[in-house]
Amino acid sequence: LWDKCSYIQGRLARGARIHPSYADAQRSYLIHHILPYFKDIKLTKITPAFIERWLFRLKDTHLSATTVNHCLTVLKLMLNEAVRLGYLNRSPAEGIKQLSGTPKEKGILTGQEVRRLFDDNVINDIWDGNLKHYTLNLLAASTGIRMGALLALRLQSLSPACIVINRAWTRKHGFNNEAKGGSNRAVPIPSKTSKYLYMLISDSPYRDPEDIIFYGKDRYTPIDNKIISTKLYKALDGIGITRTDREDRNITFHSWRSFFNTILRAGGIPDSKIQKVTG
Repeated sequence: LWDKCSYIQGRLARGARIHPSYADAQRSYLIHHILPYFKDIKLTKITPAFIERWLFRLKDTHLSATTVNHCLTVLKLMLNEAVRLGYLNRSPAEGIKQLSGTPKEKGILTGQEVRRLFDDNVINDIWDGNLKHYTLNLLAASTGIRMGALLALRLQSLSPACIVINRAWTRKHGFNNEAKGGSNRAVPIPSKTSKYLYMLISDSPYRDPEDIIFYGKDRYTPIDNKIISTKLYKALDGIGITRTDREDRNITFHSWRSFFNTILRAGGIPDSKIQKVTG
C-alpha cells in the first residue's frame, strides 16, 4: 500500500520518484505470482534452485516472458532489500537470469493512414462529429504525450505554441501533480493541433483556468480510458483498419507515442532531444 510501505516511504524520503500506479503494478505481481509460491517459506530457506523452479512454473502458466521477468525483478528487489537490512547475507536470486523473449512492439500507422484519419473533412464521418476525441488523438499523434498527461491538461496548460506538462491522471489515484519522469516540460504543438485545441475550448462549458481540457462526465473528471480506445478503434475502422488488422498490428492509443518517436527519428532528431520532448 502506497502510504504504508516502508520501502516506498524510504525511497521517497531519499528523493526517488515512484508513481502510485507503478507501485500498484509491482504489488499485483507480488500478490498474484510471488506470494502464492513463497508465503510459507522462511526467508533463509529460499534457494536459487527454488527460484529457478518458480520461474519456470510461471512460464508454464502461459504468462508471457515479459510478465515473468517483471515478477523476477520484483522478487530480486525484495531480496536485495532483505540483504540491505541485514536479514540475509546474500540474495539467492543474484545469479538468476531473465527469460528470453521480446515483447510485441506497438504498431504504428502509416503516414497515409494518419493523413486520412486527421483530414479536416472527416471529423463528421470518421469521428462521428466528436471534436474532443479527434483533438485528443491529434494532440497525442503530434506530441507523443502519454494518455495520463493528456487527460490532466488544464486550460492554463495551453498557449498557442505549446502545452505545459506538469501532472498526470490515473483512474485509481486521480491527479498526480508531477509528470511521469519527474520533469515538468513545455511541449511544442503544430499550428493545426493548436487550432483544434482552441476550437475545443471555445465549445467547452468549462472556462476556468483550472478546468481540464478533455473533461468527461464533469469538469473534475477526464474522459474514461475505455471510451477513448473505443472512439479511436471506431475511427480506425472508418478508414479501413478492421479489428483484426488493428490487433495483428498491435495498434492502440499508446501507438501515437511510438508514431511520434518514429517521425522525429526519421527527421534526424537525436534521441537525447526526443527524450526531452517526450519525457
